[in-house]
Amino acid sequence: MRKINLLQQPVASDPKLQELFTELSDTRFALAQAYTRFDNTTEPELVDACIFELNALQSRYNYLLRLVKERGGIAAAKIYSEGATVWV
Repeated sequence: MRKINLLQQPVASDPKLQELFTELSDTRFALAQAYTRFDNTTEPELVDACIFELNALQSRYNYLLRLVKERGGIAAAKIYSEGATVWV
């Protein structure tokens, strides 16, 4: 079996797609930070704020993922949504 690099061709040839992947990565990082804040918060008002922040970031992530798929980076988007590479 061999490993295929699905990100190489589509992202390199399309600067807009590359920008979308950067935003997607940044949003994924922000989501991880928001989950950490949520896990460490005990004040009820702050828990509510964390929940709103998580919902907003998740919506942004889904929006960016949809844009990547529409742009033709479906195989690359699969890697981002699953967090693993695909083997053929």
